[in-house]
Amino acid sequence: MSAAEDPFKVGERQFNAGSFIIKAEGNPADLRKQLESAVTELGLTARAVDKLPEVKSHVLRVPRIAILHTWTNTQNEGWYRIEFDRLQVPYSYISDQVVRSTSNLREKYDVIIFPPLGGSAPTIVNGIPMRGEPIPWKQSDLTPNLGASPDQTDDMRGGMGLAGVVNLQKFVHEGGLFIVVGNNARIPVDYGLTSGVAIQEPRQLQARGSIFNAHFSDRRSPIAYGYDETLPTYFNQAPLFQVSAQTGAGGGGGGEGGPATAGQRPSGRGSVTDPDIIQAMPQASPAPARAPARPGEDQITEEQRRALGAFFTPPALRPRVVLRFAPNEKNLLISGMLAGGAELTNAPAVIDVPTGRGHVVMFANHPMWRHQTQGSFFLLFNAALNFDSLDTERAEQPRRRTGPAMKKKTSSNCEMKVHFSTGHFACFFEKFPINTIHEITQSDTKSC
Repeated sequence: MSAAEDPFKVGERQFNAGSFIIKAEGNPADLRKQLESAVTELGLTARAVDKLPEVKSHVLRVPRIAILHTWTNTQNEGWYRIEFDRLQVPYSYISDQVVRSTSNLREKYDVIIFPPLGGSAPTIVNGIPMRGEPIPWKQSDLTPNLGASPDQTDDMRGGMGLAGVVNLQKFVHEGGLFIVVGNNARIPVDYGLTSGVAIQEPRQLQARGSIFNAHFSDRRSPIAYGYDETLPTYFNQAPLFQVSAQTGAGGGGGGEGGPATAGQRPSGRGSVTDPDIIQAMPQASPAPARAPARPGEDQITEEQRRALGAFFTPPALRPRVVLRFAPNEKNLLISGMLAGGAELTNAPAVIDVPTGRGHVVMFANHPMWRHQTQGSFFLLFNAALNFDSLDTERAEQPRRRTGPAMKKKTSSNCEMKVHFSTGHFACFFEKFPINTIHEITQSDTKSC
């Protein structure tokens, strides 16, 4: 089974990017029967064609998913388990202690999802302090009901530690996908698993658990498959991402002794409005004016590029902003509380960061929040389904939007669902196609 990377037509029927293409060749002889059974059971839509569509596509493989939890708090990730169980999506449930002791994570998993937690990156990484007596979470005479727990341990103290961070870095570099949600994004940022992304602390923003408008800034990313231009999203105060467009550094200016970045002087002297000349030296003729850069094009000079040296990040390796919050404060809030919204406008909501042979996908919004954000579920599922094909061609990045205001939506589930496309993929999209993939491949995984 493959996913189309571009929209296409079959007759008069329009199909969205991300539509599933299932070839008869190489699949079991009873493929049609299997599909009819799955389509009928799950309420999906499928269409048989005499000729395969001429559209660029990539193969989809059933991802081996792990949901990562700590022993500090299991409430938020519990909602992820509820949804995965309800939708019958296979997954493994592993603790941060397993990550600490497993150096070959890539041999076991393709995708590791780390649902949101509170606290600083060191607090999350270190876990419960190693003080006092061991704290077991397992069946015993005193706690007989803990035998039904999905995970058990002799001692809840100690988190993943630095060894776990190193194992996660190795997992990503070997081709794995690490998905972090909310505050957990501080781990890959603060511990250097990624580059080009920084997290800024809000100064005036007050956005406590509200619904906000967001728009897709890169529709070619597989994470955006099946969605319309805009999407209501749930966001709770943090994190506020900053993405560097040209270099491996995060947002903000260059640090002391660091290389010059876009908007700074290559020589480091004076402000951006002062002539860049050395006193008592002959002044060179001014450089000829450059044509305005196109959207997505580098805004730095060749001299600045040379000054950056190894700090210059090629476009294909830069963080890829898939979803951004609305570009103006007036149309940002849909429902809930908001003050100081200027800090949130146009901020990245979903970022895909290439790292080694793998990726780290960061969510500022909460895609799977307490069974309420069903319109965002497939941001997560799209990333998992396309874990080894996230390096698709990038869309041109437009400059900051100043166009007409986006129409407000309410925060109900029904209103969220109106953002689903009406094409072929939307039918799979709304009914969560991972179920279909599992049904088709459980008898012969290699067939897909």
